[in-house]
Amino acid sequence: MNPARGYAVIDTETTGILTGWRHRIAEIAVVHLDPAGRITDEWVTLVNPDRDLGPQAIHGIRAADARRAPRFEHLAGELVQRLSGRVVVAHNWAFDAMHLRAEFGRLGIDTPFETDAGLCTMRAAGRARLNSGRSLIDCCAAARLSERSWHTALDDARAAGELLGFFLRHAPKAVATTEAQLRAANWAWPRLEPGAVRTVQRTAVGHVEPHFLARLVERMPRDGEPAVDAYLAMLDDALLDRQISATEGDALVEIAHDLGLHKDEVVALHLSYLRDLAREAWADQVVTDEERHDLLTVATLLALEPAIVETILDEERDSVRTPAGERKVGGLTLRPGDKVVLTGDMSRGRAEIAAEAAAAGIRVTTSVSKQTRVLAAADPDSLSGKAKRARECGVPVVSEAAFLKALAALG
Repeated sequence: MNPARGYAVIDTETTGILTGWRHRIAEIAVVHLDPAGRITDEWVTLVNPDRDLGPQAIHGIRAADARRAPRFEHLAGELVQRLSGRVVVAHNWAFDAMHLRAEFGRLGIDTPFETDAGLCTMRAAGRARLNSGRSLIDCCAAARLSERSWHTALDDARAAGELLGFFLRHAPKAVATTEAQLRAANWAWPRLEPGAVRTVQRTAVGHVEPHFLARLVERMPRDGEPAVDAYLAMLDDALLDRQISATEGDALVEIAHDLGLHKDEVVALHLSYLRDLAREAWADQVVTDEERHDLLTVATLLALEPAIVETILDEERDSVRTPAGERKVGGLTLRPGDKVVLTGDMSRGRAEIAAEAAAAGIRVTTSVSKQTRVLAAADPDSLSGKAKRARECGVPVVSEAAFLKALAALG
């Protein structure tokens, strides 16, 4: 049997623990080490799991990023190429092995990734008597290795790689290569073309996405007025929770392109939209601090200068009330009898939210239909089946915070 060329340290971030519950890999990293334990290469990408992302508070992956990422089937060839001929390593190998088996299994591909096929640095820590807890953080602290951005696939893989290097130097017997690990390294994989996979990384902390207006091209003026009702209707839905998700921004750009709107026309529509809201705010002859704050929020979301709010409020002071049924200041409102659906890992328990909703006359259902008022999501860019169905049915997807605020107002 050929000796391995070195090590491939792998780490995955997943939507949950159990593959039997249809949990998927959402980020994967592979770090190469030479036989002496020196890092020689690294690779990482988010993975579109085609479902909600689960405990986002732990792994920190945004649906706005994951939705742009390749699916596992698109990167399987690249991954095989990076693992072939190397001893596969992970901290808590059994967990990563379970998810790798499940992902390749969905593609009809057998793998060598059984419990004894990978070198587990967690188990090695026990053999080396490191006197630490089982977690990667504890093991690295006991070995006096660097702090990392834990729970990101690349930093966790780097940390496990450094831990392996520590063991190779100080306790080589604890990480001695076994026959099972060499068999896995020399596994006869089916031919998979690596392809030109475009990796997608997490958005850097503090990064500000360009406003969706920046993606609208300048167009030549036209004769006649464009049909804008469809754009305004989508804007209504997008602003229900007083934020515009990446998915909603994409949809607004797409419909503006479909309608042939150029950037100046969209800016004019945004001003008109803000003016309608200001007119509604003056309907009772008083603009409250809450209404003024709401108008400033909308102006910011629509890339309008905040100062324009006071100008428009002054101009609309004496305007008549907007006819019933048009846009209202305050965003999402709920009425007794409305049906709502929840998706994602909420900050509060779903049973608690459902009980509060029921007390206010709101029915929380498990499936989306055209009769659903809104889908409340832990992440408004959710990739869940419910979110996909909501977008197909034209049901607005709003944030958990906006839904709970509207629920509290109704209660």
